[in-house]
Amino acid sequence: MNVGDQDIRSFRRHLHAHPELSEQEYRTARIVVERLARYEPAVVIEGLGHMGTGVCAVFDSGTPGPAVLLRSELDALPIEEANQFDHRSTRPGVSHKCGHDGHMATLVAVAESLYTRPIRRGRVYLLFQPAEETGTGAKAVLEDDRFKALAPPDFVYAFHNVPKYPLGQVLVRDDVIAQGSVGFIAEFTGRTSHSSYPEHGLSPARALTEVVRRVNDFGKSLAADVSAPVLGTVTRAELGKVDEGGNFGIAPGDAVVMGVLRARTSRDLERIREELVRLAGTVATDDGLEVTVSWHEAFAPTVSAPACASIVAEAAAAEGLGVVAIDKPFRWSEDFGYFTEAYPGAFFGLGSGIEQPQLHDDRYDYPDELIAIGARLYRAIIERHTRE
Repeated sequence: MNVGDQDIRSFRRHLHAHPELSEQEYRTARIVVERLARYEPAVVIEGLGHMGTGVCAVFDSGTPGPAVLLRSELDALPIEEANQFDHRSTRPGVSHKCGHDGHMATLVAVAESLYTRPIRRGRVYLLFQPAEETGTGAKAVLEDDRFKALAPPDFVYAFHNVPKYPLGQVLVRDDVIAQGSVGFIAEFTGRTSHSSYPEHGLSPARALTEVVRRVNDFGKSLAADVSAPVLGTVTRAELGKVDEGGNFGIAPGDAVVMGVLRARTSRDLERIREELVRLAGTVATDDGLEVTVSWHEAFAPTVSAPACASIVAEAAAAEGLGVVAIDKPFRWSEDFGYFTEAYPGAFFGLGSGIEQPQLHDDRYDYPDELIAIGARLYRAIIERHTRE
C-alpha cells in the first residue's frame, strides 16, 4: 500500500494551506470529493449535515458482511499560523492546528488501498465530517436522512493524533477515552453609575469574581458529588465594556463569564451544569442582578466498546506499532462520542511525536510520516471485520 509517497503528502499540505472553519468547509469538501473520484467508490454522498459540507464515500464488496465506518474531520480553527513554511495557511486567522488535514489525508490513503486491494465482503464508509471543533457536525450527520438511508454501520472508528507521545504509538482505552464537555456564557446585568458614586449603581464585580473562583474550583468542591473527576475552566471574564473605550467615569453595570465544563459521564456533566446555574443565580440574587446562562458547543463523552478497543490494539500490534492502554481519558472532548453512543466502536489516539507542539498551538503541523501509519492501522482494523 503506497500511501506514504509525495503525492499524498502534497495533498495533505494543500489542505493545510487552505483551511476552513466549522460549518464553512465547502472548498475542503470539494477537494476531498475530487480526490476520492480517483478510487471509484460505489457511492459518494455530498452535502451531509445542515451545514451541507459532509462527505461519505462507500466502498462495497458486493458480498454480505459488516459495515465499518471510519471518520475524519474537515474543519480548521480560528488561529493565526506562526509557521513560515511553504504550505502555511493562506487564510489570515484560520489554520489546521488540530491535524484534521492529516486525518483527511489518512482516509484518502485508505480509499486508495480499498481501490487497489478491495475488501472481500462487507462495506466501508469513509466519512469526512464537518464541524468537529464546535461539536455540531457529528449530530448533524447522524440526523441527515441520506446518512440514515445507508445500511447502519456495524462498527465505527476514529482516531486523533496526540502530541507528546512517540510517533505512531497507539493509545487505547476500553471505556471513556475523551471527556464530555459543554461551554457556557453567564451574563450579569446590573446598573451603571458614575464611578465617583459606585454605591448608586448595581455592580456585577463581586458576582464575576465569585463565579470565576468557584468554577475554577469545581474539580475539588464537587468531588464528593460526582463519580469521576470533573473540571471547570473559565476562558474569559469581562467587567464592563472595554471595547467602548476607557470609560473611567463609569462604574460598570454588566459582566460576562465564559468557560467550559468537563466530565467523564453525561450524568456528572449534568450535575456540574446544574451547579453552574445554581451558582450564577445565587450570586446574582445576592447582589440584585439579573443573569442569563446559555450553553454552547456540547460534546458527549466518547466511549470505546471493549471489543472494538481490543481490535484496535490487536491491529496495531500486528502492524508493529507500540500500544499503550491509558489509565485516564484525554481531557479534551471529541464529538465522535455521538457516534459511539449510536453504534459499537472505538476512538483511539495516535502519537504524533514527543517534540510535536501541542494541539491548538500556533506552531503545530501534522507530521506527514503519520499518514501512512494511520492508513495501515485503519486497513488492519477493516480486515479484522471484513476478512472471510
